[in-house]
Amino acid sequence: MLSLDLMPAPEPARTENPAWLDAGFTAGWLPAFRNRRTGEVRASHLEDGRLACTHILDTVPTAWVAELDDQGRPGALIAEIQAGYLRGDRFFTLAELLRYPSDA
Repeated sequence: MLSLDLMPAPEPARTENPAWLDAGFTAGWLPAFRNRRTGEVRASHLEDGRLACTHILDTVPTAWVAELDDQGRPGALIAEIQAGYLRGDRFFTLAELLRYPSDA
């Protein structure tokens, strides 16, 4: 009897990473936003809930949005919101990242 375990399996379709994939994302840095007043932190995510590779304004809480563009999409955030990155459970501002030692 022929063993199907020995038959070569078709290779799964390979999808290339999009050109905009942020190297920081793959190294464990997740784009995020923090409300300086409340301390609430939100990882940047796409509308379908997947983590985003870049800072996405479209999915921040409505209360964090200062103005909308002509299509009703967030164009600016309120002053209390700051962009940064999550690593583990710690939020880093962009200024802090400039001083953060790189992984060896």
